[in-house]
Amino acid sequence: MIDPPTNEPDTPERRVELDQTVDYAVQLLVEEAHLVGWTRVEFLTAVLDAANARLSAIEEERDLEEGQA
Repeated sequence: MIDPPTNEPDTPERRVELDQTVDYAVQLLVEEAHLVGWTRVEFLTAVLDAANARLSAIEEERDLEEGQA
């Protein structure tokens, strides 16, 4: 579902490529969820909640690693 990047890090082209990749992946997930009975809004809200939780976990992990260094 997700292809590897083709552009160099820290370039505008890579950011566009990433945005398009994420948009396509989310669109596929939303449509699949909708087909099986979830509303698009409730599903996207859950995706946002899950993404925020993952970001928080990554930040906590990074803080712990920095504290041990």
